Amino acid sequence: MKFEQLKNVDLDRMNVLALGDRLSSAYQSIVEVTNLFGKLTYTSEHGFRDVQDFIDYLRGQTFNIVMMPNPYGNGRRLAIYRALKGMTFPVVVWDRGGLPDSWFFDTGFNADSESYRLLNWDKKLPIGADDEIESYIQHLKEEAFPLERQGPRVGGRALRKKLGLDGKKILFVPFQRPSDTTVKYFSGSVSSFEQFVSLIDDISNLLAIHSPEWSIVAKRHPLEVKNPPAGVIFVEDDVHIHDLLDACDAVCLINSGVGLLAAAFNKPVLYFGKTYYGHPKLNRKVETADDVVVYLQDDLFIVDKCTRNRLFFHLKNRIYSFGKSKMEIVKQKDGSLRNIVREIDFYDVKLPACVSKLKKKFSLLPR
Repeated sequence: MKFEQLKNVDLDRMNVLALGDRLSSAYQSIVEVTNLFGKLTYTSEHGFRDVQDFIDYLRGQTFNIVMMPNPYGNGRRLAIYRALKGMTFPVVVWDRGGLPDSWFFDTGFNADSESYRLLNWDKKLPIGADDEIESYIQHLKEEAFPLERQGPRVGGRALRKKLGLDGKKILFVPFQRPSDTTVKYFSGSVSSFEQFVSLIDDISNLLAIHSPEWSIVAKRHPLEVKNPPAGVIFVEDDVHIHDLLDACDAVCLINSGVGLLAAAFNKPVLYFGKTYYGHPKLNRKVETADDVVVYLQDDLFIVDKCTRNRLFFHLKNRIYSFGKSKMEIVKQKDGSLRNIVREIDFYDVKLPACVSKLKKKFSLLPR
């Protein structure tokens, strides 16, 4: 049963403030989940003059929880989210996860969430869990559909041959969307998408001088229409992300979810931004082009399968909900594409502890 894990949770007593438009695609897509709650009151973040106006409204109510889609989606929503977090008021946010069919309902968003603290997942697994996760990863690599639409598989070896890179080492760069929330707010030492493009150019030039056995192969995000202006090898749009991960020797990115998939392929990742999957046994944080080249010149670190399995177990069995999505690709004014989720048929739902352990109404006392 899709809601088996919630059978002992009394959701009828929940009084939830849902921030946003009830008829928006964001809320309509998760109606299976929102229908579980006893009472939902919808209100737009834009209906308040400022954050204090929202807090004053909240003080006069008896809501248990505030829920919202991606809290970084607009400035007003983000300000409210940060204010609620600062007051430790229970918040549930949701968005797509990093595994196929995955979604998260969490008290934080990606790298800002406590769910991904190493203390919460880097621990010995239950008996039999390693075999379970190894099987899951094998399925992910061979059969599962990635988050974005891809072309047919040809295999890493065939891709290397097609690119004329037999005998070369490949650094794969999966470019994200310039407008991506995680690029805008979690890019770490990279101040902008444009700076990351410049860094990749710098890395390419340095490798040509110091380590010419390396070539950089890149792919633009499937929903973008133009390649970033980097002087590297770009693959065709329909090249499958799994073939690229199979073919490459290492991956360099800001904080793309491809960094998580790379661990499934045992490929070392060098990342510039803030990630929810960061761990010294799986990947390395870098700050400059020189950092990247130094790592590539040395014997690259080996992805630790034990640590990888712990992370995947945590995501699959403790954090992520799973559901089949119906999506519509819409063309934007600038020619780029946007994936709009119209419906999610959940087959596994997990809600955070602030929902399952809530014993009473949470109210704000006047100052």
